[in-house]
Amino acid sequence: MELNQLFKIQEVIENHIKKLSDIDENVVGEENVFDLKFLALQVKTAEIANLTKCYKYYKIKENIPREKLIIRYIDAMKFLLSIGNAHGFNIINNDAIEAVEKSDNIIKLFSNIFDDIRDLKKLILQQDYVNSLSVYIRLFARYINLGECLGLSFEEVYDYYLKNNCLSV
Repeated sequence: MELNQLFKIQEVIENHIKKLSDIDENVVGEENVFDLKFLALQVKTAEIANLTKCYKYYKIKENIPREKLIIRYIDAMKFLLSIGNAHGFNIINNDAIEAVEKSDNIIKLFSNIFDDIRDLKKLILQQDYVNSLSVYIRLFARYINLGECLGLSFEEVYDYYLKNNCLSV
C-alpha cells in the first residue's frame, strides 16, 4: 500500500482542477474551502451508507454493483486525501494505519467515521496538530476498514484509483 503515492496523485489532480477552473480560492475564502472539504467528505461517506442501505435494519441487502461501490468509495477517499494534503497529514504510513483496531460492524464504522470527521475538523480549527494527526490516522484506518467490510481490498481500491486518476504523475 503506497499511501504517499495517493496523496501525491490527489495533489496533482487538485492542482490540475484549479488550473482548469477560473475559481480563485482567495475569492471563495480559505474558511469556505475548509468547510467545503469536510462537508464533501461527510456527504460522500453518507452516499456510501445510502448505497449499502446498512442503516435499514428491516431491509434485505441487495447486491450492489461493484463498480458503483468502488466509485463512491473513491469519491469520498479523494476528500480524505485532500484534507490530509491541506493539513500536513500526508506523512502517515502503513504502520500507523495497521495499528488502529479494526471492526467488522459496518454501522459502528460509519458512526465512528462521522464522529472522527467532526473531531478532526474541531481539532484542526483549534490548531492542535498532534491530536489532529492522531484522529486523521484513525479516520483513515477506519475508512480502509470500511472498504474491507464492503468487500473492497485496499489493493483493489489503490489500483482503481491509479488507473482512473493518473494524469501524468
